[in-house]
Amino acid sequence: MQKTKNKSLVHEVGIIIVISVFLAIVYNVFSSKGIPLIRKNVIKMSVSDSLLFPDAIKVDSLKLINTQDTTILKDIKVIAPLHERALKNPDSVAKLYPPKSDPVWKIISLEQLNRLLAEKRGILLDARTEEEFKKGHIPGAQNIPGLEPEKYVEQIITQPRDTLIIIYCNNPDCHLAQMLAEFLSVMEFKNLYLYDDGWDGWKKAQMPIDTSFTKEKSR
Repeated sequence: MQKTKNKSLVHEVGIIIVISVFLAIVYNVFSSKGIPLIRKNVIKMSVSDSLLFPDAIKVDSLKLINTQDTTILKDIKVIAPLHERALKNPDSVAKLYPPKSDPVWKIISLEQLNRLLAEKRGILLDARTEEEFKKGHIPGAQNIPGLEPEKYVEQIITQPRDTLIIIYCNNPDCHLAQMLAEFLSVMEFKNLYLYDDGWDGWKKAQMPIDTSFTKEKSR
């Protein structure tokens, strides 16, 4: 009799677990905050200084041309690091570029981030939670949590679509920055960059930390 009750209890618990898993999957599929069951192949590409700071490259190029020293110009990669390879074998370079269905995130370094901040270029967005943002963030950053960017649409939509936007969260293993970048990409923002080392990398480098918090910084 006791064994029968135990079997019945186990059976009921099993049914509850199956139903719970099914409901969780259904919610995840239809929720705006759902996590994809099949993870996309994420590709990260480092950004060269020539892309971020084209004006500086133009100045350097003019200096080279004014020297009238053709031996120097031979070693200058004018278009991109892969320019010479593309000229020799276009097919090999094409293979490096992923299909449009795979997200490709442009990654900037700490040095590039500092230079952009010093030149006051672009908008810096912290994709972590509001609680984490309050404890400390990169000076000048605004908080738009990657888990709920839809709450900040009114703030985002006023920005020109070619605005340079830098996004960070905790570290390369944190996906909040990518989630926010995907949201902004859907809104047709094209000039998106990730500071992949994130808050952890910023602190490790002993950079300045801002602990002030206002609603303007979070919205």
